[in-house]
Amino acid sequence: MMDVLPTEILIDILLRLPVNSICCIRCVSKVLLKTVDDLSFATLHMRRLLDVHQVPRLIRLVETTFDVHKLYPLKYNGINLTKSKHAIVSEFVSSLRWYKPNFVFYNLFGFTGLHTKKGRSCLLVNPFKGEVLMLPTTSDLQVPINSLCNVDTYGMGFDNMTNTYKIVRVSCHEKDIKTQMAAEIFILGTSSWRKLPSVPPCHLTQKSACAHGDMHWLVRGDDHDSSSVRILSFDFKKEEFYWIPHPATSQKMQDMFDFVNLLNFRGSLTLVDASSSEDMKIWELKNYDNKEWVLNYKIDMQQHPSLRYLKGTLVMCRTLFSICGEWEQGIFFNQDNFVLFLDVTRVIVSSVRLKGSTVHSCTDSMISLKKYGDLVEAEQDIESPISEESYENLTKTAEASGRDVVYLRTQMEPACIS
Repeated sequence: MMDVLPTEILIDILLRLPVNSICCIRCVSKVLLKTVDDLSFATLHMRRLLDVHQVPRLIRLVETTFDVHKLYPLKYNGINLTKSKHAIVSEFVSSLRWYKPNFVFYNLFGFTGLHTKKGRSCLLVNPFKGEVLMLPTTSDLQVPINSLCNVDTYGMGFDNMTNTYKIVRVSCHEKDIKTQMAAEIFILGTSSWRKLPSVPPCHLTQKSACAHGDMHWLVRGDDHDSSSVRILSFDFKKEEFYWIPHPATSQKMQDMFDFVNLLNFRGSLTLVDASSSEDMKIWELKNYDNKEWVLNYKIDMQQHPSLRYLKGTLVMCRTLFSICGEWEQGIFFNQDNFVLFLDVTRVIVSSVRLKGSTVHSCTDSMISLKKYGDLVEAEQDIESPISEESYENLTKTAEASGRDVVYLRTQMEPACIS
């Protein structure tokens, strides 16, 4: 019966379905399997995601001994965080001990590292499909491995003009007692990084968000002014850095950077400003082309004890605004061993203890890393958690081969309370 429908109508119907439903439909017929698995369908789906907002899911990232990274989905019911039913758990460990989470792009997690002998590395992980892709180390730009200061900042986006996924990398290293900055671009599916002709006008930070297809960073004011913030963006189509006008936030204050952050909230670039002692402002970049900000929420902290608790936590713990994201009813904030959930509609703040891990939000998409290179093969028979002996063997294998070795384990686990 599927053959009766014109292809364009069939695709239009499939694009409107949730990702889980699309994946299930693959099993219905060969026609649907071929349609869904085609790279052009994933591209069309991504173009639709840029215009139609989908509520992201929560992902727990656990970093255990020997730098083992474990990712699996969570659900929050307003009281507890629980592991999703029949959750897919992806776990990987590398001989390179310095891999750290750097960015999230829809259903992809970027882990980056620096090795004294191998230089800079970047992994892309799709935790739902158990896919790990090691990006090439080949680059037009040669950053000294043993430089005194080497800090890389990454961002990922989608170029809807060429229908390609791109990753931008900004490197800051010290050479001849001078700090030098360089920027590179990598197109997913190619073999090397390409140096960009321009560099950002300031140092980037980890406070960032991907929205409207571009990457955005919250940076400090002029000359490291701690009483103001600015927004620097990267256009993946033009491959250029540019400034975005800042919304009319509260007056300047000392260390204002610690109380402001960016996120993709309900499909738009959003700025959360808790610098005022009286209220919390949540701004949305409603019109991206004209760069028009709209004040969506102005929450009075004096009238809500739960928000006064949030404000007090902000003062005590400056890391609270380092990672924030969207959940079904509002915005969450990571704190040491806790996650705070703000329901923006009912103005309720609740906290969940979550030791030794962080929570991230990611949006389901049809991106499959196997379309863009050779994946790291998953191992099903290695013990979990990995033993010290297994880790040593992994390191020896890496030294013998002269390259980094990544061990990946993906399994289905029953639901349980985190």
